[in-house]
Amino acid sequence: MARPDNLHASCSVLVDLPAERFNLADWILHFGNEEYVACTPATGAHQYMFVYRAPDGGHVFRNDEFCGGFQMTQLYRAKIMEKDHVFLVSPSTKGRFLWVIPMTFQVTWDMKVEKVDDATAMFTCRVGARLNPIYWLLSALLRLTYWTQAHTEEETPHFCDSAARWATRSEANHRDSYVRPQPATG
Repeated sequence: MARPDNLHASCSVLVDLPAERFNLADWILHFGNEEYVACTPATGAHQYMFVYRAPDGGHVFRNDEFCGGFQMTQLYRAKIMEKDHVFLVSPSTKGRFLWVIPMTFQVTWDMKVEKVDDATAMFTCRVGARLNPIYWLLSALLRLTYWTQAHTEEETPHFCDSAARWATRSEANHRDSYVRPQPATG
């Protein structure tokens, strides 16, 4: 049995679009580099993304990004590709800790859309990583859990809006944002 992820982050947003309108599997296959980069406007963490076919015919989602002192290249493969659920795994993410020390670890990217009511859905993005004990100790010292959560909170509303715009792309009254404003915290 595989070890569970030892680093987790999750963020959910309410979206003014019925859950059945989404097709995350179709959206992620058409999710382009410009939109991926635009999903981290405050930090500029997202550097590059593209989708290609592997020799076995499956899709590979390559993402290059920065998070909490890690420069990473993820090569995700789909484990679940459904209208309301996409679960991707990058078993051998290549990274550079503090942009210097090379390392390899697993990263998971999990997105779901769930019905709240007839007009509203909940979009959830979860990110996980499986770090070896030495990297886990270093990540604790650098507060990587904090940075991963902050990164996930920045990108999730933008992923949601991108998927919602994809779902409504042929409509005349296409909106720029479908994500409900989040209440202020603290």
